[in-house]
Amino acid sequence: MKRISKRILSVVLSIILILGSFSFVVHTGASDEGVGTEIPLIYVVGTGGHLIADNPDGTTRKIFPISLPENFIMDTVKENIDVFAKAVITQQWDEFCDTVYGIMSPLYADLMLDENGNPLDNSRADISSIDRINPTKINGRYGTEQFKFAYDWRVDPYVTAEKLHEYIEAVLAATGETEVALLGRCLGDCIAAAYMEKYDGEYVADYISYASAVNGAEFASKAFSGEIYIDADGVERYVYDLELSTDTNLNELIQAFVTVLNDTYGLDFLAWSINNVYPDIYLNIVPRLLRDTYGNFPAYWAMVSDEDYEKAKETVFYGADTDKYAGFIKVIDNYHYNVQCKLPELWKGFEAKGIHMTNVTKYGYQTLPVVKNADSLGEDYCTVENASLGATAATLNTVLSDEYIADAVANGTDRYLSPDKQIDASTCVLPNTTWFVKNLDHKTFPESLNILFNKIINVENYNVFMDEDYPQYLVYNDEDGSVTPMVPDNMNTTDRYNTDFFASLKKIIEFLFNLIKDAVMSKINPAPVE
Repeated sequence: MKRISKRILSVVLSIILILGSFSFVVHTGASDEGVGTEIPLIYVVGTGGHLIADNPDGTTRKIFPISLPENFIMDTVKENIDVFAKAVITQQWDEFCDTVYGIMSPLYADLMLDENGNPLDNSRADISSIDRINPTKINGRYGTEQFKFAYDWRVDPYVTAEKLHEYIEAVLAATGETEVALLGRCLGDCIAAAYMEKYDGEYVADYISYASAVNGAEFASKAFSGEIYIDADGVERYVYDLELSTDTNLNELIQAFVTVLNDTYGLDFLAWSINNVYPDIYLNIVPRLLRDTYGNFPAYWAMVSDEDYEKAKETVFYGADTDKYAGFIKVIDNYHYNVQCKLPELWKGFEAKGIHMTNVTKYGYQTLPVVKNADSLGEDYCTVENASLGATAATLNTVLSDEYIADAVANGTDRYLSPDKQIDASTCVLPNTTWFVKNLDHKTFPESLNILFNKIINVENYNVFMDEDYPQYLVYNDEDGSVTPMVPDNMNTTDRYNTDFFASLKKIIEFLFNLIKDAVMSKINPAPVE
């Protein structure tokens, strides 16, 4: 019984944390296309790289990715469905929460850090970036991903910043250069930001913040602060963003079923049921589960936004010995208050020093449907407002109001408005050097973006008004992988969300009819026995 409670919250917290984390993990790498860079580009990757730890006998073991037993999820659900059923009937959730914790916590045992956020068993990234430095130029340029910095994505960003400093100095020594460009992606931008603050931008000529979580990643921020909320409409939209099956027909059938379920209020009822129970049970499960998983990783705290940060500390350390975690809290506070809370002044300060500060933000997707603002414009994990450090954005499938646009025209800031009227870049920290790419989700890194990165680095003071091929607003085409200027013909990329109840119902009926027909025909004309 205990195990199903675990499994069910596993299906909630797993989707939020594990699957969500694996989505952070996925790196669709870009090749070294384009002209390359004149100085080394240090690419600080996102979270989820492979980790290893030492065994007592001197050998090593892989601790991440976590290896789940075959059929783990289905078997656990089957074994523990009675626990969930009992909780639903009695509305007593203690056993359910204990089961969830008992299943999830052991999965992360090898990944756990100590109470101050330091690795155990010499656990670390399984590759050494310094050992892999290749200083060779091709046609007089460095490749866009030639200098990729891998790291232990659990630990304090300031600790990783020290290793990044060592790596940059090693790259400079190997290449004979005197400065580098720095690109931080997702959590990697938190690491790069810590480096910039700690070392005052030493050696950095160009800085690119890409698909950044430096100002908060919505799903992590809300999970840590205990503010999970299932959005029924968001769940429906989300299935149209996923490939749930490699079978196209089956994939479309699942999407049709979810649309019908939502339009007949089935999803609303399920969402209401979860949202109604969650506030009563989250303090029984979320704090201890997070302390034994992602809440134990200082780097993940870097992705908690300032608006949620103090609530997140109250939630994660609820019921815990505050003295026990005093060192850990000091570590995460140090980053939060010296980096995230000072981002605007830091970025403006570096810009004033002559460092070319830039940002590339993705959008065209909702945030994960486990938050109240699931219709926020973004790219699955990070909202436009957070990733761009302050751009004003409409919600998904809406536009900025006529009044807002009229004010922009009157103020002379209308040149920063997106052609689709969804974003105003004039309000972000770096309005002249912040690009937006529509129809690009968080995990995808198309090769075509390398050309933009190369231009940012190679062209002096490159900005959004200098190049008609790379204006402030771009659109990604997932069919050919290209990135092109946004124009009326390509800017409407969210038609997948315009679902139709009757078309979806027709698809389900046709599927059931064909299923019945095949079953009847198999009885009438059974297959010959060989």
